[in-house]
Amino acid sequence: MITPINNKNEISHVLKEYFRGYQISDDPFEKVAVYVNQDIIGIISYSIIYERGEINYIITLPDYRNQGIGGKLLEYAVNDMKNNNCINISLEVEQTNKNAINLYSKYGFQIKGTRPNYYEGKDAYLMVKEIEVR
Repeated sequence: MITPINNKNEISHVLKEYFRGYQISDDPFEKVAVYVNQDIIGIISYSIIYERGEINYIITLPDYRNQGIGGKLLEYAVNDMKNNNCINISLEVEQTNKNAINLYSKYGFQIKGTRPNYYEGKDAYLMVKEIEVR
């Protein structure tokens, strides 16, 4: 089950234990939702900045990967962004992260550019999904 959270401290223990590189933000545009199966097993952070959406990160606990959780979290965020009148969604993904690139491509994201040295010396792709206005 996917549920939005208002208190970002609810995910701090998961980030500390499994994903030390990710931080809780006080960005007022950021939204966080979690995939719960008794405990939190997946997290998506995204921002809605006026008419733009941005995926900050999707993480799934190691024992639950390759079970479609990332896709469900992504669908949740994309639908929320559509409902909030976003016209496009962007994200950066490390160029060697083939699983993530395949996931984003499956949901209509296209590579639009490169971000040199984006991830501690590693290049990233800029991927964008255009949303049809209703």
